[in-house]
Amino acid sequence: MTFARRLAAALSIATIAALTACTSSAPDTPATPAASVEVPATPVGERLTWVIDVLEAEADTTAGDWSRVLHEDFQQQVSADDIAELLNRQIRPAAPFTVTAYQGTETQAVATLAGTLGDPFDLSLAIDGNDRITGMVFAPVAEPWETSTSLDEVEQRLGDLPGEVSALIRRGDDDVVAMDTERAAPLASIFKLYVLLAAADAVASGDLAWDETLVLDDADRSLPSGELQNAPTGTEVSVREAASAMIRISDNTATDLLIERLGRERVEAAVARSGHADPAALTPFLSTKELFTLGWGDPALREEWARADDAAKRALLDRIDAAPLAVGVTDVTTPVWQDGFDWFASATDIAAVHRALQQTQDAEVLAILSENPGAGLDVGTWPYVGFKGGSSLGVLTGSWFVRDDEGEATVVLLLSADDAQAVTAAMGDFFHLAEDALRLAR
Repeated sequence: MTFARRLAAALSIATIAALTACTSSAPDTPATPAASVEVPATPVGERLTWVIDVLEAEADTTAGDWSRVLHEDFQQQVSADDIAELLNRQIRPAAPFTVTAYQGTETQAVATLAGTLGDPFDLSLAIDGNDRITGMVFAPVAEPWETSTSLDEVEQRLGDLPGEVSALIRRGDDDVVAMDTERAAPLASIFKLYVLLAAADAVASGDLAWDETLVLDDADRSLPSGELQNAPTGTEVSVREAASAMIRISDNTATDLLIERLGRERVEAAVARSGHADPAALTPFLSTKELFTLGWGDPALREEWARADDAAKRALLDRIDAAPLAVGVTDVTTPVWQDGFDWFASATDIAAVHRALQQTQDAEVLAILSENPGAGLDVGTWPYVGFKGGSSLGVLTGSWFVRDDEGEATVVLLLSADDAQAVTAAMGDFFHLAEDALRLAR
């Protein structure tokens, strides 16, 4: 899902002042070398790596470098010429840079960069579905996070986050933190856990194989996040490759290919089998293309959906599936989860689907879940971490199943608010509290 473009103006205006403040007073003495962290291969992670490469290049950066990657809304606030001039004068003299901290989702991230001169600084970056920069801020490093000392403190700080919060921290079978755990909340991309469970069930029954080939057609393309939407028509991927991309980089087109191959009804059966308290909330089960179309497409389709019974809804979805997606990334500008356009489950439901996935004992499933433990997240000493998170306009979610030789724990955090900007601003605290929960759940 995509990041809110309406943040572009606020972030862009802040860029000019922050750029000047970061390194204008940099001392001439080298900084102490810093330990590096890996930047994940997510869309925003790859764009951040591109920015760092530009900052470290031998030649000065130019307006042409930036005009191709900055969203037009950004350039209305800060021109590509200004960006190039400020970077060349204020940031590049401190190159090369080491990334010492990173947190982010698929489309937004905050990285701490340490250069050879001056103090470290934070680079906040946000991109749209076409990998164009909608927000970029260079600023002094944020105050260090004060880690929570108890699960009670974690619960209190979760309650201070904006909007509605559901949180479940489970140690073994015991719920040690339970905040509004039965509320049906929007999931963003966590819903993909149900698709993975349906795939595992189909493999177990012999109706599907992990090495079966799926073929991309024009009508299959969804919007980012992901990469498969940009692949040529006729591209072949295995079921295993599609499932990995669905979980690891939250690839929407890969997800929809799997749903198409499995059939909507099989995914709905997996929802019910997982222990979801209200499977009807995910019936009919939507693909990402269908959600984009209903949420941000022709208003007449939303009106038809509102009047339709189950059979009529399924017929409408068949019509949507037959045609190429008519919604672009620039159309996804406002939250629609309040109107029911998302996938809904409670924190308890998500803990249940994690448990169901672990109980498949399918090595492919367990490996896929552990490929991305959460970008930049310190998961402590847990040797196995299964993760799926998500973000959309006004929604931020994360879920972890962790285990070691002595036991297991589950952490589910679901945050939603009418104000998408407030949710984005809370991202750092959200993931810090997830880290605290995982550490204290041992």
